[in-house]
Amino acid sequence: MVREAVERAHRESRPVRLHARDGEVVVARILGFDAEELRFIAVTSSRPENYAVCDSTGFVRRFDELERAVVLESKPRGRRHR
Repeated sequence: MVREAVERAHRESRPVRLHARDGEVVVARILGFDAEELRFIAVTSSRPENYAVCDSTGFVRRFDELERAVVLESKPRGRRHR
């Protein structure tokens, strides 16, 4: 399920919310992936200190470190006015 969400996010150029087994939640843009790991740019994180160093090649997480992934809308939805 996680791998399929990552694949879809990458294919559709959409952000994905990654829930790691260590409790971290990251909204990411997927740069690439293989059978074991994914490379991403962190957009937001519950642990921003993990991304304090700029890494233009992206950050890596192993699929076995993730428990859930949710593909998000590309653009934030506007609020409806009543």
